[in-house]
Amino acid sequence: METRLLVAYASKHGMTAEIAGKIGDTLRKSGLQVDVLPVKKVKDLALYKAVVLGSAVYIAMWRKEMVKFLQENELLLSERPVWFFSSGPLGEGDAAGLLQGWQFPEAQRSLIERIKPRDIAVFHGAIDIKKMSFFEKWVLKRVKAQTGDFRDWEAITRWAAGIADALNK
Repeated sequence: METRLLVAYASKHGMTAEIAGKIGDTLRKSGLQVDVLPVKKVKDLALYKAVVLGSAVYIAMWRKEMVKFLQENELLLSERPVWFFSSGPLGEGDAAGLLQGWQFPEAQRSLIERIKPRDIAVFHGAIDIKKMSFFEKWVLKRVKAQTGDFRDWEAITRWAAGIADALNK
């Protein structure tokens, strides 16, 4: 019997959604049955034997729809294998290093500890100026943030392959 896996994400401008899609593709190539959905469209978490959850990060916070999903589904998530990923740091270098070891929002620490994820990854993010509001562009300019696509597709694929290996044992 195939393991049905959910890759769910919270993305503002679609960049984290693209990471979730790459993870889903990698998992499918290993023979897993995978659904890739925004967290707002997940209807029945009980259908899935394992879950990968990812959120865009803004000012060291996950998107509110991801936090709500975790709160509403804590029990079911704690009963199955779960992996988390965040996307957000911009620039060159190690993504976790750029965030000085940050892995998830401190406000969700107790919730995450109760869910007990198998792994938590932080991936570089991307900013597409064309998709941003006037206010977002203004903030970027004020903080002198780097723009562009810093996602490391090889690192994302390796991480997803590790999940596939764990589930295919």
